[in-house]
Amino acid sequence: MVFVRYAHGISAIAWVGGSIFHALILRPLTVAEPTKMATAMSLISPAYREIIDIAVVTLVVSGLILMFSRIGGSEATVAWAIVLGVKITFAIWMFYIVWRRRRMPPRASLEEGIASKLLGYNAVLALGLIVFLLANVLRELVEASLR
Repeated sequence: MVFVRYAHGISAIAWVGGSIFHALILRPLTVAEPTKMATAMSLISPAYREIIDIAVVTLVVSGLILMFSRIGGSEATVAWAIVLGVKITFAIWMFYIVWRRRRMPPRASLEEGIASKLLGYNAVLALGLIVFLLANVLRELVEASLR
């Protein structure tokens, strides 16, 4: 189980960390220097996509293992199940955003407004940070049930 938790955590860090790097470094550089960054992004994007694909598979598999390892124990309280449900919902939302963006034609973007806020890269970052927070809430709930 230590390895499963480790793989889950590293995968989450890779995805959310990559999203932070994209939002705070790559996107501003692309806006400031679109011509120069076009070449860099053509090299970065396939590698980043591969990392995210591996992270998503690892998150789903390890998440299922972790969930089923806890579900039968005394630490699986109602509060724990609710927080886990919210965490899973937000994670699925993140998966959907990535899936949807990959199916958009190149150079297409979401129109400004609510769709952009709910389905854009900023949403992936925000949801990822919330999922990290919820993971810590789950840990606290488990530890409280063991006291």
